[in-house]
Amino acid sequence: MTQSRHHILLAERKRALNALVRQRLGFWRRMGRSNRLFPRKLVLTREGKWIIGITLLLGAAAVNTGNNLLYLLLSLAISVIAISGILSEYCLRDLELTRFYPADIVAGEVTTLRLEVLNAKKRAALHIEAGELVDNPAVLVRPGYLLHMEPHERGQAFGAIKALRRGPLATVGLMVTTAYPFGFARKSRLYEAPAHLLALAGVEDVQLPWRGAAARGTQHASIRAGQGDAFRGLRDARPGDAMRDIHWKVSARRERLIAREWEADASRVALVRFVHVAPGPTDDVASLDLACATVAGLCAALLRDGLAVGLQTLQGEVPPAVDSTGQGDALQRIRQHLAHLVLADRPPPADWAIADAEWAKLAVDCEERAAQIARGEPLTWPTSTAGSHAEVFLVTFQSRAEVHIAGRADVAVKLEPSGELQSIARVAEFQVGAA
Repeated sequence: MTQSRHHILLAERKRALNALVRQRLGFWRRMGRSNRLFPRKLVLTREGKWIIGITLLLGAAAVNTGNNLLYLLLSLAISVIAISGILSEYCLRDLELTRFYPADIVAGEVTTLRLEVLNAKKRAALHIEAGELVDNPAVLVRPGYLLHMEPHERGQAFGAIKALRRGPLATVGLMVTTAYPFGFARKSRLYEAPAHLLALAGVEDVQLPWRGAAARGTQHASIRAGQGDAFRGLRDARPGDAMRDIHWKVSARRERLIAREWEADASRVALVRFVHVAPGPTDDVASLDLACATVAGLCAALLRDGLAVGLQTLQGEVPPAVDSTGQGDALQRIRQHLAHLVLADRPPPADWAIADAEWAKLAVDCEERAAQIARGEPLTWPTSTAGSHAEVFLVTFQSRAEVHIAGRADVAVKLEPSGELQSIARVAEFQVGAA
């Protein structure tokens, strides 16, 4: 039954994607994308339209009058058009492109994309424009430019991308374009090599209504070295090490001072549970963007307070961790998880850029949760790696009071339907609450 349901959902997704492509591109642009039918894509500029119009007029006048001067001008105009096509083709041939992109981008912010272009031919390449081709209107791209590349030279083109919503993104491929030499037309070549990017939500500024958050919760093992009670390993002694930390037997065996290293006492554990149901009567996954930014801000505030923070959603979990390196690695993992979230009780968008099998499973899970909510059953959480004594922050939408959640909560975090923070308050333990 599940497999057949998966096949039905995937067939619906395929039809929806085809409809989106037809809507965004139209018939002729879709035909023009084919590398088999059109190895080169050609778009006339305003100057190109003028030269073609003048050529047609010269041809009509030359045929009607038989004037040799008009035939000479006609042949000159045709030669200029032919030379333009030949030289632009030489520029586009034998180009090799390599991407050097960041792992993640941030929704609403402009991110630089670096492309390395190799001119592998024996002729120079001039006026090259290289960048990603994207059909999604929620993604804005700007190509990079290279004015001149010698034979076998490597150049760098710096483009830019701006995602208007968070989530996984997929491009159509790489497009190189040139208007060389006269600018009559923009000739392009499409490299069918899609890129997969992840647009993270931002981080809202969230202030906890109390101080000393690190004094609550349960102990969590740390990966930092320090003056704790757990043995971490042995290392060469350094100036300032306490004599009680010297391992004398190993030092005698190795003929140099060896010190014991201990794990630092870790921060306390906080588990943030986010009930990412639809905040209202909407199927737009972008309605979660601000809520995800608020949850990321809450996790950042807890990390700054010294807690080991984990995130649990209806799509998975990020195990608790501290910001041991000071580089924001723990928060980065949380933001990456938040970027993949869809509305838990709505079907995922057909163009959500994940594999078919993963998309079908996600769609079935969303259907089951929607049925649970309709029956009035509480949504349950899987067993968390944070342990039973972690302090639980339950994040819910105030507008979805009919959604019930099984489990306890130490802190209730309420969000507005827009995703803005409404309130943070400590609550008594409960078994069933509202989202």
